[in-house]
Amino acid sequence: TRPAKRKPPRAPLQPMHAPAFDRPHLRALSGDRSYSIGTASRGYLVGARAMNPHHPCLKIRPIAKTRKAHYGTMELITALERVACRLAKSWPGTELYAGDLSGPHGGDIPGHASHNSGRDADIPFFMRDKAGRLVSSHRMIPIRADGQAKWGSLSFDVPRNWALVEELLREPHVQVQYLFIANRLKRLLIDYAVAKGVDGEILKRAKRVLQQPRDSSIHAEHFHLRIYCGLAERLEGCVDYGRVHPWIKTYEREIMARVGEVLPFLRSQGSEEIRFAITRIVRLRAKVAVEHLEPLLEHQDKAIAALATDAIAFLRGRRTPPRWSHLTEEDPGE
Repeated sequence: TRPAKRKPPRAPLQPMHAPAFDRPHLRALSGDRSYSIGTASRGYLVGARAMNPHHPCLKIRPIAKTRKAHYGTMELITALERVACRLAKSWPGTELYAGDLSGPHGGDIPGHASHNSGRDADIPFFMRDKAGRLVSSHRMIPIRADGQAKWGSLSFDVPRNWALVEELLREPHVQVQYLFIANRLKRLLIDYAVAKGVDGEILKRAKRVLQQPRDSSIHAEHFHLRIYCGLAERLEGCVDYGRVHPWIKTYEREIMARVGEVLPFLRSQGSEEIRFAITRIVRLRAKVAVEHLEPLLEHQDKAIAALATDAIAFLRGRRTPPRWSHLTEEDPGE
């Protein structure tokens, strides 16, 4: 299925009303939106939404609530709620547990190299007991290649776990980048999907998003979901790293339109407007704008010249100034 149609970019900005977008908490952004800023392993979260502890279908893992790691973007949590309720309808009695997600303002949380910017969620596997009854639990139990739990009498519920994968891939309001899982469990899911005769496009997508991480836990006890940045987030500095699937909308046209809106600020007489433009160009990772930054290297305001120098070095991949470390390449795994 195609991703849902996104809203077009905002109207062109006016120089005298340019907000200071580089403030740590993006105070210029208001309303009921949430924003994933930077990368999933070095970014942060603005306007976070907490999981609803009373939701009828989506449940919070107790440890995530204790860690205050049950926050995410509105898009992520809404998608999880919708998927959880569809699964509960198809599989009566099913409750979907999630957590860790991110902290209330993003940033580092214990035990994770990522989960920094509200676009990640850990999801325990659905299980069955020895009698074949459905089990929905917040526990994360390692699963062997034969589908049996490493301890106890539970087993990996292949049909329900596949249903979760398929529902996430069909959810129109988010675009899934990864569902990290051990290769041995991916094989169980794909074999089941092939035998079931699922839609070929969904099967192709599942094979790409189901990945065993290369540099962290193999994920034999839970899914790790990561979604791509949405359009509004991309325009504010959300950064996707890693695999870009062929069916994903990357918003390049909208981003280039925003770059075109920002470039005139570089020729402003006001220092704040120029700093805004340089910072926005970096947030958009607009390498094509480097030639427009070069004249500022000789600017009479030494602070602006220094900022332009840093921006050019960053966009050309030469070095990363500390102020933009949250935009740098991330670890792809947990």
